[in-house]
Amino acid sequence: MKYAILITVLLASKGFCANLEEQPANYKGLQVVPVEASRDPDHVETKILYPKRNELKKASPVKGQIRVDGIALGVDTEQPRKKEIWNDPQGQSLHIFIDNQPYFSVNEALIDALDDVQDYFDQTAEFQIPFKLQPGMHVIRTFPVRSYNESVKSERAFAASIFYFQEKKDNPQIDLSKPYLTYNEPQGEYDYDRKNQQPILLDFYLTNCELSRDGYKVLLTIDNDSQRVLTSWQPYYIYGLQKGQHRIRLELIDPQNKNVSGLFNDVTRTIVIK
Repeated sequence: MKYAILITVLLASKGFCANLEEQPANYKGLQVVPVEASRDPDHVETKILYPKRNELKKASPVKGQIRVDGIALGVDTEQPRKKEIWNDPQGQSLHIFIDNQPYFSVNEALIDALDDVQDYFDQTAEFQIPFKLQPGMHVIRTFPVRSYNESVKSERAFAASIFYFQEKKDNPQIDLSKPYLTYNEPQGEYDYDRKNQQPILLDFYLTNCELSRDGYKVLLTIDNDSQRVLTSWQPYYIYGLQKGQHRIRLELIDPQNKNVSGLFNDVTRTIVIK
């Protein structure tokens, strides 16, 4: 109990509260509301086939393949949430992250097979890294998302792998055995429906740690001003973003209220509300 109070005081000293429930209902026109995670499909599994683990790639562009079982790419997600937030007409997809770059998505598969019980998909998707790589170590992270871009959070849905480009030079900031964060949404541009107060999805994936009031936390900062501490791994809705550019920052915080080191644990994305 004393430890929980101490953490609360430390967090409060930095200008934010210990959890969302302690936030004002409307702070500077913004609301960050936790919502229940969509039900995960059964037996989802994602595997990075190429580049192979620790493979040295010599030439650009670097191409790859990802296998995903248990969820269909390119189809609409039949859940009520698709009517609450922006829904991609291209359907469910794989989000692919190279190092700490924003994701790119793939929604078409080479193989689309349905088994005897009519509910099991086995697909292989090809991709090409859409930007130049610096020589040295690189990381691919990927997971499937629903048509409204919420990540599937079952354990085997996430895959990560290291490869090298032109030279086998390691990056000391990369250690996939330690806790790390993968920023998913929001990203890009949004046609925001202000009349119906349509929210923007906030979503991320956690690896090698769990969130709690007394454990790891995620610090959300919007536009270098409004801060919230997230103590539960689930999707969130952001209400009240005005037209224009906004900066969304996520930081992984350890149980001692210190920033967790690592390439992926302090991420800022700029989004545009049209």
